Amino acid sequence: MSLFLKFKNNLQKTSNFLSSNILSSFKNQKVNNETLEELESVLISADISLDVVAKLIHSVSKIKTTNQDITEIVLETLAKEIEIILKPRENEILKENNKNPKILIFVGVNGSGKTTTIGKIANQISNEKKVLIAACDTFRAAAIDQLKNWTEKNHNDFYFGNTNQDPASVAFQATEKFNKENYDYLIIDTAGRLSNNTNLINQLVKLKNVVSKINTDTIIETILVLDGTNGSNMIKQVEIFGRELNVSSIIITKLDGTAKGGALISIANKYEIPISYVGLGEKPEDLSVFSAKNFARSILNLEE
Repeated sequence: MSLFLKFKNNLQKTSNFLSSNILSSFKNQKVNNETLEELESVLISADISLDVVAKLIHSVSKIKTTNQDITEIVLETLAKEIEIILKPRENEILKENNKNPKILIFVGVNGSGKTTTIGKIANQISNEKKVLIAACDTFRAAAIDQLKNWTEKNHNDFYFGNTNQDPASVAFQATEKFNKENYDYLIIDTAGRLSNNTNLINQLVKLKNVVSKINTDTIIETILVLDGTNGSNMIKQVEIFGRELNVSSIIITKLDGTAKGGALISIANKYEIPISYVGLGEKPEDLSVFSAKNFARSILNLEE
């Protein structure tokens, strides 16, 4: 299956909502105040922010009546404008030409899918690469077990500390092992953090600082995992995690299970943080490299 078809097949909840309602709004083949107001309502209902909606409405308002199907022109116009917003955010964190060791620190709120995403990311790393996965969620035994299962499936090495051990100290020990044994990747799982809990966020800051101090020459990326079903509520999480941890990229999971996929556009428009992957299903291969064009056309039910 092509990457485009994977996007289109798994973003149907968002695309069905948007395309059907847009087709209904322009059934009379006219672009006027009434249809633009209907379009505005549809876009907002898909969790697209007001500032983005204003841009999109402005572009559609310029459409001139022709013999061509107006709905087709509207959809193509929207897809083009959405792609323009999203294109600068494309960024794959597992580039084949990357030969330098890399540390990936995964953060996010409870239930965002961090641990599963780490398993899927590790699954996509070349078998020629040496990968160490560290469980720094020392408060939930189930999280350690889940991560251990993934490492066994992917044939990665696994490091974990004692129950209730300081997560920063586990990260320190894992980083020492990473350096001493010449791994290509160290992937660090952290406990879920409520974005409004200052003490918990400070623990993550401490962990990242510890890792950074003993790896001054290593590429360190902090990756924020977001649950796509949360829609526009993701924006607050990006704001807090981004400010406190200098997030280097975002992964949005569970987009196959929501009609609120428009929130991704809002995030891309508001924050200059790359979106590296999107979760489009439960299988490891369903964690897909983010593509602005594929996303924009898929959520509007357009062909490639």
